[in-house]
Amino acid sequence: MNSGRRARLYLEARGGPLEYTMIQTLNPFLNFNGTCRKAMDLYAEVLGAEVVDIMPWAPEMFEGDVPANMKDGVMYAKLKIGASELELSDMPPHMKAEQGSSTHVILHLSEPSKLDAIYEGLGAGGEPQMPPEDMFWGARYAKVRDRFGISWALHCQIEAPK
Repeated sequence: MNSGRRARLYLEARGGPLEYTMIQTLNPFLNFNGTCRKAMDLYAEVLGAEVVDIMPWAPEMFEGDVPANMKDGVMYAKLKIGASELELSDMPPHMKAEQGSSTHVILHLSEPSKLDAIYEGLGAGGEPQMPPEDMFWGARYAKVRDRFGISWALHCQIEAPK
């Protein structure tokens, strides 16, 4: 049985699909191992991100004092980038943010020259994965992993898709 059929059977058994109107937004949430503030600084510099909310680690989270290595840590932050929001956090000491290749944050841009500048800015100290290139579908596209291990895809449609 294919996955589409399984999904339909599951929904039928539950009485139908979810009420998708309950979903207000879908935001990426990035985790860091003690470098959240530095990442926020980079995203402000390169992407023009604005801090909407930031909360430090609270003593209540640790049954007393915040551990010394977490005093400058970020329990939660929200950045505004363009019309979107990005949520971030440092992981608590008993957890570790793992780098993976299955996800990335995609930025849809309006100017090809900005794509190249953002690629350079995010790539400083990071790992280039695919340099900016004009693609067959009429877009300028690039991929880069920043110095914090976050993978970014950059896309700018420059002509109608072919």
